[in-house]
Parts: sequence; structure tokens; C-alpha cells
Amino acid sequence: MKILISQEGLNATLATVARAVSTKNTIPVLSGVYLSARDGALTIRATDLELAIEAYTPCEVISEGEIVLPARYFADLIRRIPYGNIELSVDYHNYVASLRWGRSQYVIHGFSAEQFPSLPDVAGASVFTVSQSLLRDLLRQTTFAAGHDESKPWLTGVLFKLRESTLTGTATDGIRIAHAESAAENAEGHSFSIIVPSRSLSEVTRLLTDDAESQVHVSVTANQVFFDLGKVRVISRLLEGQYPDVMRLVPQSYPTDAVLPRAEFMEALERATLITKDGAVKISIQPEKVTITSNTPEVGQVYEELAVASMTGDPIDIGFNARYLVDFLKVLETNEFRFQCSGSRNPARLQPAGSSQFIYVVLPLITL
Repeated sequence: MKILISQEGLNATLATVARAVSTKNTIPVLSGVYLSARDGALTIRATDLELAIEAYTPCEVISEGEIVLPARYFADLIRRIPYGNIELSVDYHNYVASLRWGRSQYVIHGFSAEQFPSLPDVAGASVFTVSQSLLRDLLRQTTFAAGHDESKPWLTGVLFKLRESTLTGTATDGIRIAHAESAAENAEGHSFSIIVPSRSLSEVTRLLTDDAESQVHVSVTANQVFFDLGKVRVISRLLEGQYPDVMRLVPQSYPTDAVLPRAEFMEALERATLITKDGAVKISIQPEKVTITSNTPEVGQVYEELAVASMTGDPIDIGFNARYLVDFLKVLETNEFRFQCSGSRNPARLQPAGSSQFIYVVLPLITL
């Protein structure tokens, strides 16, 4: 194997792929990145057996081949090489790679590519397409609410459902629920429910753009999901378990319904968390104003007052952990949102003003 490749292209591709490198696995080859030079491109892949990321970048292929190089040393070195072309060649007698540029030369010991896991087969997969911008929005609006309790692994993922031309995502950690939906192209009429680890989806989100014209081709098999973004593919195992029907638990009637300004409300909550104990605040919604208060004897007191854009129904005093509300407001892109309550001890529902495609439900604190 021998190639000429630009430092910029190699560095960017390594940075994309390296996030899937195993840091805890006891199999030495998984600490490396797989490189394959063929047909005018260098393909780079990393996996920890649960998540795999594969990307390619153009290069001049003098002779084809493949090798696995230790990710830490290889990526750190490439990042520090000056801009320009790098010659990468491999000696298969002892699996070492030589890198040359300018007057410099480095040798890195690697592994046989035969030891590296191959990618799963997508034959027979259910395939659908969604725009990158829509999928990015759906993932941003759900992934953050997934749980972290490994004793309930299915709650550490996001439940995806595809029905006709609608893709929905649902995540919960037992205290809050985030639910969003998006349009999808489902030409073959597939219908399924899968649970995808939130970590895998976080990596997909980093790679997606807000370009509505760019597409993602998603393939689903019995235990894997593939996200094909063109020059990058992300492959993730699916989580097993029965995801609870949490949307059935969401109240349908809300006697208190207020429209509030997103930015001002979020900034007030973020200030309040500097003083409050464990983020606990009391929110009082009235026809003309909403107040945020808290009293932490050893620290101080909080009082914030904001105007209400509109309100119908009954005034209410209700307590929340402010951080759960801030998490929702950070991923919201509208200027106003609806804050709906059905009593101080029942879950509240928040959603963008004028849209029901993104719903966030959060339990109140009943000790305030």
C-alpha cells in the first residue's frame, strides 16, 4: 500500500472517524483505525463493536492495500504535520507504516487488517430517506432526554418509529419525555420500531448539516442501523428491550395554557440556577406575568419576572428543576413556546408556539 494524500483531508477524516475508537475494549486492534486505499480514495473506519464510523477522502493511490494503525498516535501525529501532501506507505512483512513529508519521516507499528471487524451486511434491510436538516432537528430534540441508567438499557436510547411517511423519535429518563416527528421518504412502505443508543445518535447529530437538500439514507436490519451521509457512514447496534408506551401517560387536557418568550425565560432560569439548591424553582403563571422564585437560606433568594405573551385558563404555582426546562429551551428554535399545566402535581407539557411536532413533558417538583 502506498498513497499520496493531503494533510487537510486526512486530518479531517481521522477526526470524524476517531470518535468511534474503543477506549475500554481489551482487544488491541480496536484501539486502531482501519485504512484501505482503493479506487482513488482512502477509506478509514473505527469501531468499538457497538458503534462504527466509516469515512473516505480522495487520495492518489500508487498501490492498493489496507492496514490498521493505532488511532491515538496516528491521529495526533497527522494533526501536527504541516499542511501539504503526505506519502504513506506500508511494509506488510511487519505491518509498519512509513509517513514522509518534506524532510521528515515517521514509522508507526500497526496491525494486520484481517484482525479488524468487517462491517455488517445491509442485505435485506429496510431503507428510508430523510433530509439531513430534518433528522438533525429530530435528534437534537430527543437525544438529550434519554436516560443514563444502565440497569434499564432500553431507556438509554431513543425509540424510533416509521409509519408511512412519518418518522418519530421518543426519549425518556423517567422524569421527562421528549417526542418529535419528521417527514421521511418511505417508498417501500416500511413500518418498524427500533431503539437506537443515544451515544450513537449524538455522533450522527455532529455529522449532520442544516442543508435541507442533503439526504440521509437509513437502513435498518434486525440488530443494526446504518446512517449513510454520502462520504460518511455511521453504523450502530440496536438496543433490546420493550420500550414503555410513555406517550400514553401524557395528559391531554391542560387548564393552564401560556405562551412565553423563549430567550428571556431561558436566561432567567439559567441565572436562577446560580443561586438555587439543586436547580429547584417555583414558577407562578398569571394572566399578565410569569415569576420565577427560589429561596436557598445559605445562599440567597431568586425573583425573576417576565411578561406573558398570552394566557388562557387558571393561574398556577408549580415547582420544577430548572435544568430540565433549560434543556428543552436550548434545543428550541422558535421565539415563543407554550407552557401547559394540568395541576401542580401533574406533568407539564411544553412545545413550540404554533407547532405540535416537538413535545416535551416534564414532571414537577412537589416539595415546593
